[in-house]
Amino acid sequence: MFHTLLSGVPVFTAYEVITYWGFANGFLGYGFSSSASVGFWIWAVVLILLAPVIHSLHFYFGHRLLHTKLLYSRFHALHHHNVDIGPWSGLSMHPVEHVVYFSTVVVQWLLALHPINALYQIQLAAFLPALSHSGFEKVTMGKNFSLDGGSHFHYLHHKHFECNYGGSLVPLDHLFGTYHDGTVEADAALRERLRARRQALRETRAA
Repeated sequence: MFHTLLSGVPVFTAYEVITYWGFANGFLGYGFSSSASVGFWIWAVVLILLAPVIHSLHFYFGHRLLHTKLLYSRFHALHHHNVDIGPWSGLSMHPVEHVVYFSTVVVQWLLALHPINALYQIQLAAFLPALSHSGFEKVTMGKNFSLDGGSHFHYLHHKHFECNYGGSLVPLDHLFGTYHDGTVEADAALRERLRARRQALRETRAA
């Protein structure tokens, strides 16, 4: 809660203020010059539909960056103090990580013609972590109705650290070989990948 409120909220607010200011002063959104056209609003709707995909792509590559040797111990390790995750774990980050994480809105600074797209993007970034770190896979009501809750996919990242860097919407972990589905076979594949990485590092240092 401490890092969410004293770091996450100010960084989020700063990005939001910059967004409002940029659009209001014509630095973003190309000055709303074509807001009366049909194409303008079609593009706005397209970007709203793409926002979760943009978030997933940005999150994966930003997350991989934070897991590099240079940045992990300095910044991202704080987030991984939460192994048994809960809703407040989602934005429990170092201020530098908050800057990286909320920079997903910068994509909309480049693409959006209307501020609603940029604001929707950063709102997704603000509220999705509480859901993905809730610690509950589903919320059930009665015998036949349930809502998706937390993400077992991301829980496995907090358990094993070196897998499932992204989300389940865009299958980048499948593409880059970092997917873990919680099975014994996936555990073995993870151990082998880490062993191969250590071996490659030893060979590089010895060369």
